[in-house]
Amino acid sequence: MNSENDDSLETAAQNLRDAQEALHTARRNLTQATLTAYTNGEPVTQIAERTGRTPIDIWNTLAIHGITRTTHANGTPEPTT
Repeated sequence: MNSENDDSLETAAQNLRDAQEALHTARRNLTQATLTAYTNGEPVTQIAERTGRTPIDIWNTLAIHGITRTTHANGTPEPTT
């Protein structure tokens, strides 16, 4: 096989880079939507259900942005629901 005429390896590598970029974009969008939902008062359990993630995943996403189980994004206590 002549590698000069077969660009399948390069095409596959480019497809992987494109897929990785799409994944990064989707993760950023999900993070922003999670932060928005939480800031708007949606309970973590409901966000988890809506996204197919676990509550721990949601808490981890929030924690990266300085939001903990004891504070809201604005510093007020977390609702009990």
